[in-house]
Amino acid sequence: MKKSICWMAIMAANLYGARPFVTDDAGIVPSAGFELELGHEFWKNEGIFAVGFKHGLTEKMDIGIGFGYNLISGPKNSFSGSELCLKYCFIPDMLAASFSAGFDGSGYCLNGIFTRCFGALEADANFGYSTADSSITFGLAFIYGLERLTFGLECAGDDDGLQNWLAGGKYHIVEDFAVDLGISGGFEEDIGNVATVGLHYEF
Repeated sequence: MKKSICWMAIMAANLYGARPFVTDDAGIVPSAGFELELGHEFWKNEGIFAVGFKHGLTEKMDIGIGFGYNLISGPKNSFSGSELCLKYCFIPDMLAASFSAGFDGSGYCLNGIFTRCFGALEADANFGYSTADSSITFGLAFIYGLERLTFGLECAGDDDGLQNWLAGGKYHIVEDFAVDLGISGGFEEDIGNVATVGLHYEF
């Protein structure tokens, strides 16, 4: 499997950062609230439709489920990357941790999340461990927010060093409904580009 397809699968099942970013922030879905994200990751002859759904269990914890559906890349017309995620907030909007596991039994991931805001600029840092390949993972994102528009840059990697970067943004049409757009690539030649476009809805 090409690394570009692998990165698309990660983005498709992403239950971490708010679209289009993969790096998570310390915020959680409000208690009794819901969040739905739909997205399409694609490039040339590859394509995955992504769904992510979260629910606020308590004031400090939310739960999410996500999966991808192969539209073009093989095996075509099949589900990919389904997972379940729990996130607990230790310090509101600053420090949190998440646990995610795939339904295919390939392992689980633990992720520590730190968020710090400097005015309109938000910095998110992740540090985790994946049992699927016994790797340490990390991510760093800088996101700048205007009244309705947020945009930013992120990079992510593992034991082998930096792997991917992403540039993207989100536009809030109304307070609880937004559209997003992003493009990602790799720091290595065998990691291809991926474009993503999606919707974010809170209710």
